[in-house]
Amino acid sequence: MPDKNKTSKNIIIPALELITALGIILFWIYFFMVENCDPNNSGIYLAFERAFPLADIGWLVPALTIGAIGLIKKQWFGAVFSLAGGGTLIFLALLDVSFNVFNGIYIKSPAYGIMNGSINLWSFLFGISLIVYISRNSKIS
Repeated sequence: MPDKNKTSKNIIIPALELITALGIILFWIYFFMVENCDPNNSGIYLAFERAFPLADIGWLVPALTIGAIGLIKKQWFGAVFSLAGGGTLIFLALLDVSFNVFNGIYIKSPAYGIMNGSINLWSFLFGISLIVYISRNSKIS
C-alpha cells in the first residue's frame, strides 16, 4: 500500500514549481500593464526589466512546468528540468538583487522594497530547494 504521507510530500515541490511558473507569468502581465507604463520609472530600470521576459517566459516557465510534470509522472526529465529551473531561479535572483541594491530599488518605497525583496528571496531559496530536493530524491544515471 502506498505511503500517503510520502505521496503528499512528493507533490509539494511540483506544485510549487507550477505556482512559481504561474506567478512569473502574472508578474510579466502586471509589469507590461503597469510598471512599463509608469512615467516615474527610470529608463535604466525599465531597460533592465525588459531584458528578462525572454529568459523568464522562454526558458524558466517552461523548465519549471516540464520539471513539475516530469516529477509528477516520475519521469527522468522531471529531475533534469527541475534542476535547470532551480539554477535559473538562483541566477536570475542574484542578478536582480545586484541590480536592485546598486540602483536603490529596494528603498524606492517600503511596499516596493518588500515586494521585490520577497520575489528575490523566494526565487533564491526555492531555486536552492529544487536543487537539494532533486539531489536527494532522484536517480539520474
